[in-house]
Amino acid sequence: MSQPLKILVCGDVNGKINQLYNRVKTVLKKNPGFEMLLCVGSFFSGSEETHREWDSYMKGELRAPIITYILGPNDPEEMKYFEADFLEDGTELCENITYLGRKGVLKTPSGLQIAYLSGTDKAEGLKGGCVFSEQDVASLESKSNEENFKGVDLLLTSCWPQDVAKFTKKPSDVETIPPGSTTVSQLASKLKPRYHFVGKEGIHFERVPYRNHQVLREPARHVTRFIALSYIGNPQKKKYMYAFNIVPMSAMDASKLTEQPDDVTENPYGKQVSNAQSQPVQKPASGGFFFDMSKAAGQGQKRRGPGADGNPPKQPRKGPPPTKGPCWFCLGSPNVEKHLVVSVGNMTYVALAKGGLVPEHVLVCPIAHFESTVKLDEETLMELEKYKQALKKMFKKKGRSCVMFERNFYTQHLQLQVIPIPKIPEDEVKEAFRGHAEMKGMEMTDLASGTDLKQAVRIGAPYFVVEFESGDRMLHRVRGKMDLQFGREVVACDSLLNMPERIDWRECKVSEMQEKDMVATFRKDFAPFDFN
Repeated sequence: MSQPLKILVCGDVNGKINQLYNRVKTVLKKNPGFEMLLCVGSFFSGSEETHREWDSYMKGELRAPIITYILGPNDPEEMKYFEADFLEDGTELCENITYLGRKGVLKTPSGLQIAYLSGTDKAEGLKGGCVFSEQDVASLESKSNEENFKGVDLLLTSCWPQDVAKFTKKPSDVETIPPGSTTVSQLASKLKPRYHFVGKEGIHFERVPYRNHQVLREPARHVTRFIALSYIGNPQKKKYMYAFNIVPMSAMDASKLTEQPDDVTENPYGKQVSNAQSQPVQKPASGGFFFDMSKAAGQGQKRRGPGADGNPPKQPRKGPPPTKGPCWFCLGSPNVEKHLVVSVGNMTYVALAKGGLVPEHVLVCPIAHFESTVKLDEETLMELEKYKQALKKMFKKKGRSCVMFERNFYTQHLQLQVIPIPKIPEDEVKEAFRGHAEMKGMEMTDLASGTDLKQAVRIGAPYFVVEFESGDRMLHRVRGKMDLQFGREVVACDSLLNMPERIDWRECKVSEMQEKDMVATFRKDFAPFDFN
């Protein structure tokens, strides 16, 4: 499991922007290392003081000390800060402050998934750009229909959900629990957030966790923690800022993710949470990231006898293997250089190669910890293929082809190297790999079209595989030693890129600022082909 991320969440700012960031600076001085600040509720107000403070940030006279994501307007007075052309999809308002948009899911380079819904329920009677509609909620709920959907890490809404306090005792310092929105309740039950943060009502309320599954009828799922925050400067000094640590769901073991705390309650949203009575339990695909938890229910399972040593037989482990020390490529790992990330999917991501042969040399890697292609589950493998095809299309439009190779030898995490090369007859590219392999005593064999790599290489065996523009592949089964720079050496040879001086990646490193510029350029070029 990767290292936890440190997140700050704030309730309604109500235009007290300087007061917010003065408080944040104090927090950061005592406890540095926070990834971001998330603001739920109203960020702006209609006052002249708010306008003057905000103008200082827009002009660059003041700067937010942390990356900040805010929700949209909750009343007409805030509308002047949100232009019509970005009200739906969001935008960066000024340095370090970004408006998320009406609704959506933000996937961070760390692997965190943050679902958000801006505005007030139109059922409250307001109109215009400060309300969300049932169509907005339905669009966001559709994420739950995606294959193998498990939930999101965070859900941010201004509105409270209806019935959230059911099965709990009202705290003594809370006079009244707001009636809440039925559509937000429905959204929370569909998206199954691990944390649901709200603002708007000026109340601090931290609900005990609730379940997202029906006991004995469904596989165990993670719990949800609901937290409502008050507003900055409230006279009762109610809690308006919340700091916590979280490991992204995509980087957690299912057994750890689905742990049920002692004070967990049933889901407050009743029948909205599940239709398990009408649908059979679906077992996760073998080899997927999540374990098969359906056996925990104890229904229909035969008791197994002890093994030869008198102990119960060991069950085969499902999901990616545990890491062997720090990993530089697990997206949730603190070791990842996040500024190199170009695109993040559900199961895989694309990043600029450090010390690449050329500026557009990239890696495609799984988000979770998988050592090689032959260990990938079906869903991750399918998304990896989608990225490969998208990259091929981009390079083809630029008048180039590309070479893709993987070395499963002295590697901890799968890295598919993708390198653009000039339009050269494919036979010549293949011959370059064969020729260099022969000089090094390696045997490169052609893989028949359509052959699954898992059929050609047993799990755990070391190998080197290269794929060409047509999809043809060549495989070397490593039986002894292998030059770790073999792939780069071939692509850098005089018949392909003709840059032998760049074989060693350590000789090709550039400054972080140059890397950021290269990432920005590549991301812009890749955008028309990026399925995310």
